[in-house]
Amino acid sequence: MYWGQSLIHELTGKQRVSTGISPSGPIHLGNLREILTGDIIYKSILLDGKEADFIYLADDMDPLRKVYPFLPESYKEHVGKPLRDIPAPQGRGTYSDYYLNPFMNAMKSLDVKPNVIKTGELYRDGKFGKITEKVIEKKDEIRKILETISGRELEESWFPYNPKCSSCGRINSTTATGYMDGKVSYTCKCGHGGESDIYRDEGKLPWRIEWPAKWKILNVTIEPFGKDHGTVGGSYDTGKEIVEKIFDYPVPLSLIYERILLKGKGAMHSSTGINIPAEEILSFSPPEIVRYIMARVPTTRHIEFDPALGFLNIMDEFERLMKLEQEKKTTDEQHWIVALSNAGRSYDTVPDYRHLTTLVQIYDSEERIRNIMKKEGKEPDPLILSETIGMARKWVRAYAPESSKFVLKGKDDPVDLSEDEKKMICLFYNNLRSVEDWEPEKIHECARESIGASGMAPSDGFKTIYRALIGNDRGPRLGFFLSVIQKEKILARFGAICGD
Repeated sequence: MYWGQSLIHELTGKQRVSTGISPSGPIHLGNLREILTGDIIYKSILLDGKEADFIYLADDMDPLRKVYPFLPESYKEHVGKPLRDIPAPQGRGTYSDYYLNPFMNAMKSLDVKPNVIKTGELYRDGKFGKITEKVIEKKDEIRKILETISGRELEESWFPYNPKCSSCGRINSTTATGYMDGKVSYTCKCGHGGESDIYRDEGKLPWRIEWPAKWKILNVTIEPFGKDHGTVGGSYDTGKEIVEKIFDYPVPLSLIYERILLKGKGAMHSSTGINIPAEEILSFSPPEIVRYIMARVPTTRHIEFDPALGFLNIMDEFERLMKLEQEKKTTDEQHWIVALSNAGRSYDTVPDYRHLTTLVQIYDSEERIRNIMKKEGKEPDPLILSETIGMARKWVRAYAPESSKFVLKGKDDPVDLSEDEKKMICLFYNNLRSVEDWEPEKIHECARESIGASGMAPSDGFKTIYRALIGNDRGPRLGFFLSVIQKEKILARFGAICGD
């Protein structure tokens, strides 16, 4: 049974799936595992014939914790302020929206359509008011829960609400000094003192209390979260106790997901700069593939993402799976993976991405590439093909290893060949002239036979052909490579080498 299906199969009643991310920096592929895991669960519930909705919480009341590597040093003055109160790094608007809006566009491309809720608006509209009153009333019980489960003793001055200083705007430099009639009095390290209204966005609950409060306020029944929250004594453990004993609400069904690692660099984090922003991956990857990366792997396993050749292998894997689906040969689990990889587009015919990465290095003309794909019977929806051609160009430019890049040599460009290598090329040239059907299989067979007749080892023979054509020892699959280039152009190149 598919992992998403097994999680929700026995659920009854309407479900509300929730996810959330703090827009503290570029929202990247690693963050996408949370939102896509939530979407996969939500759509699995619908596919199972049950009722559900899906919400996404943007934690824009979280404070800026430090000046991250991608920020100018001038942002030091904003450390400690809520993200929604900080100016955007560029242009107009807020810091939180600056990073949230590109992510929202990425979600649309991925056919992820949750009800987006900004935490700051929940505070502003008084949605946290009553529950904050209860938190303050039960502060001694909550303190005991936090200290017992986390194993960490809280400061004597600890208070379950962080006021925002009305002078400096910081939320992490205040100390609560009292509470009366919905107002928390405070002093701030900046020297200012005042009151915060708990029914407005003048402060916030600490994370370990705010998270279970959101479950209660928003009627959450299912929430995926990263393994850092699921450690023993972590925020999920304290949240379970608080939501049940303080808020009298059942703990949502949990689903802990593993991290996404960037090959050779480790776990993705906005704060370290080790990441691929969501909008960046969608510039070279079809949205179905991003969904497939998440859908095909159970959340208990980490994902190592390689944007270079590993990405091409994932594309090939997905294309094979789609072919099985079209032939109605998928297993039940594979069928669910296909359904949950769908990004809301017409995707009946998958563009041969690996093939396109070769074509875009040969032809600038999209029309020429389209005609080649049509001739080969590989033409998908015209708009999807056009988008994928652009993605393949971006991949070649930004992520392809040098071994996958090439420039086709001109007719008279020099090449250093031994006498034996030149004899093999000339044998291949003469045999190639008699190939009538300029098709991949015929060309490859001609090359194999020519290399064999020359006495060269197959690996050495193919290396020689590639060096003659592109100056590298390796290249795209030879038959497909030559088949998309005009026969006359190939013969002219080999003929010049052979003095013809």
